[in-house]
Amino acid sequence: MHGVISTPPADPIKCSSKNTNCTITNANGAFPDRSICKAGEAMYPTSETELISIVALASKNNRKMKVATRFSHSIPKLACPDGQNGLLISTKNLNRVLKIDVESMTMTVESGVTLRQIISEAARFEMALPYTPYWWGLTIGGLLGTGAHGSTLWPKGSAVHEHVIHIRIVSPAGPEDGYAKVRNLDESHQDLNAARVSLGVLGVISQ
Repeated sequence: MHGVISTPPADPIKCSSKNTNCTITNANGAFPDRSICKAGEAMYPTSETELISIVALASKNNRKMKVATRFSHSIPKLACPDGQNGLLISTKNLNRVLKIDVESMTMTVESGVTLRQIISEAARFEMALPYTPYWWGLTIGGLLGTGAHGSTLWPKGSAVHEHVIHIRIVSPAGPEDGYAKVRNLDESHQDLNAARVSLGVLGVISQ
């Protein structure tokens, strides 16, 4: 009889002094060019309110921001900020399922919720995603930001973002908006398609 021990990947963000002087890698432990991706600071918001404050302060100080997910599964260096002046915003603690509406067959979740959480919570209410990527450790924010998908013979439906009907995204703004703005985008909004696969350039997805 053989036993198997499996553990999830470690946090891809490593900081030498609390949350400052940091590096980030991906789930493979190295980027394709083997370079070291540095950041001056990493922040771990636990709510949309905290996220707004972080984005506003960085925007006010003209600081480059990048979003990092729980396991940083993306192979390209999408999460690399501007060296020691850059800021990493991790969605690790934005990990709550906020609402499940059985009648409309919809779920409202924070961007750091993993695919495994979504599948498990949906199953409790006899709901399911029709198509998903292969790994349960991906977060919904990361899935959307990179256009991750499953596979299908049908012309539409294999990409997770095609099933998203509402996004809340925190974007940098000017002083008249307090340096951060929450955008509520639903199916009636012309910018929803852009936000569904934004590669992180439009802001930080909160829900």
